Amino acid sequence: MPNYKDKFVGIKIYGFCNGYFGRDSYDDKIIIASGENWIVAKSEHEGDLPEFATFDDAEEMQEMIEKWKIDEDEEELF
Repeated sequence: MPNYKDKFVGIKIYGFCNGYFGRDSYDDKIIIASGENWIVAKSEHEGDLPEFATFDDAEEMQEMIEKWKIDEDEEELF
């Protein structure tokens, strides 16, 4: 079994993230921990609690993180 521990730590993800962190989570976040099929992320706002997302498998998690780490607002400027 591959070692997934903290593979995605430090990656910034943007916005709603397809609702994986809940329907009220719209802030950009930094991934602070990751496992085989889960991540914990923290908003850049002072005092916000970490948020947890789970996935069906490691492949789905990687696909979603790749999608979320692109800032759609930045893309629209070009």
